[in-house]
Amino acid sequence: MIKVNMLNPLVALARYNAWKSQWAESCSVDELSYMSSECHPEDFLLFGKLLFPDFIVAGGGVFLANRYDVDVFGCWLQKFHGDVQALERMINHAHIYDTFDGYSGDIDGRVFTQIADMIALSWRLSLNDKFPDKRFNVEVSNSELEYGPVITFYQIDL
Repeated sequence: MIKVNMLNPLVALARYNAWKSQWAESCSVDELSYMSSECHPEDFLLFGKLLFPDFIVAGGGVFLANRYDVDVFGCWLQKFHGDVQALERMINHAHIYDTFDGYSGDIDGRVFTQIADMIALSWRLSLNDKFPDKRFNVEVSNSELEYGPVITFYQIDL
């Protein structure tokens, strides 16, 4: 038997660990037990829109539908002198902190890094599924120059 993990083991889950610790048989509950007990099905569906986004195909590029604006597209295309890859990198970048800007609690930074890695995996799967004839690079960065983890994607071999 071989176990193949899609995600690295999750770390720094304060809420989950606090919930799990209240069980007498804490080894008998897991992440799915937590989801069954604490998560609302509508929240799950809404997060699906982040993990499996809608896309716009325009000007030879592929863009996140929620970040695409025809006027912004035109301005950036002109600024990048027609470089569609640079345009994709710009329009498709997302700051993970912005996704949770309504939450003011103290969260370990590793949680946001894990979220970025999870989104990157799902975007890779989505892009490969919807655009099998194209190749994409999905990047996650987390430098001190950025505002937390950032994810973007762009076509390669244009």
